[in-house]
This record gives sequence, structure tokens and C-alpha cells, in this order.
Amino acid sequence: MHFPTLLALTLTLLAPLTLAAPLLPRSTSTPTSHGLPPLCQHLPLNGTTRGCVRYVRGFDITGVITEVDLTFPLIRSACDCIQQCLLRPTTCAAYVYKFSTPAAVQAGHRTCTLYSQFNLPAGVQVEVALNSTLNQNVNAAEIARLGNNPQAGAPVPQAFKDQALSAVPDGEAVSGPVWQLANGQTVC
Repeated sequence: MHFPTLLALTLTLLAPLTLAAPLLPRSTSTPTSHGLPPLCQHLPLNGTTRGCVRYVRGFDITGVITEVDLTFPLIRSACDCIQQCLLRPTTCAAYVYKFSTPAAVQAGHRTCTLYSQFNLPAGVQVEVALNSTLNQNVNAAEIARLGNNPQAGAPVPQAFKDQALSAVPDGEAVSGPVWQLANGQTVC
């Protein structure tokens, strides 16, 4: 068999396979391609979206440049946490709802931490000039106290629900972005 004939035959046989799976539109009422349903569908997001579809369970995707810690009774659910981020459109770009301290585990209430950025990749390190007069909404004292300057990138850390916060994975922990778009819309 000649090469052009073999190529034509191969393409004829493979073409139907590439078209066999239908292309499905993204839906806000069914699970996404990652198996995650929209989160907090009752939150007002420009009247166009129904809930957050960009999030991860069991991991903390947030960074450390700015930090706002919120606790029970203000925060009772992941939706309360996301709502607090929505209320801070100029300073919050990411949230995490997880057990952040042994005391939170003991009390049985996850905390909400709001950040202005995400976890840095392992090959990236950022140092903030903590005494700069150009800093706005940066808690320099807390960053220094916690040893988060420079902020070293790392794999996204897993969330845990045991007293030591290191042994029992917490599949109910939620973290994700809240993007305030230049056109006034919000995506999460």
C-alpha cells in the first residue's frame, strides 16, 4: 500500500473517533467537568452567574501578602467566607474556609481567611519592602511576625482537620479566587 493511501485510510478511520464525544456547554446547575457543582448559588454575582465555579476542596490556594482572619459566629459556612470577600472588592482576591488553628478544630468551627493573592508556584519568591510608604492594606507587622517575608512559593498546601493540622485531610475545606473584573462583573 502506498503512503498516501495508507494516510487517507488512517484519517478516514480516526476522524469519527475525534468527533464521537459531544461538546457540552458549561452549566451553572450541574457539576462542572471537575465534578464540582456551583458553590453558594444564592450569592449575588451581577445577576448573571449563579454561584462560584472556580474553587478547590481540601487545599488552600491563598497567599500571604495581605490577610484578614474571620471566625465564628460571623463565619458559619464557606458561603459566609465568600460573601466577606465579595464585600471587600478592592482588597480580596482569594479566600480559604478551613480549620486554621488547633483551637478552631477543638471548637468545631472553620475559619475564613481573605487574601489579596494566590499561592506562589514553587520556583517563585517575593520579598515585600515592609517599611515602604507605598504599601497599602499590607499588614507589615503580621507578615514579619509570621516570618512570611520573603514569601517563598511552594506546592498548594493541603487542609487538615485534626488537632495537629497535619494528619487527617479536610475534604470540606474550600478555597478559591474572587476576581473583580474591570467591566464590573465578579467571577469566582
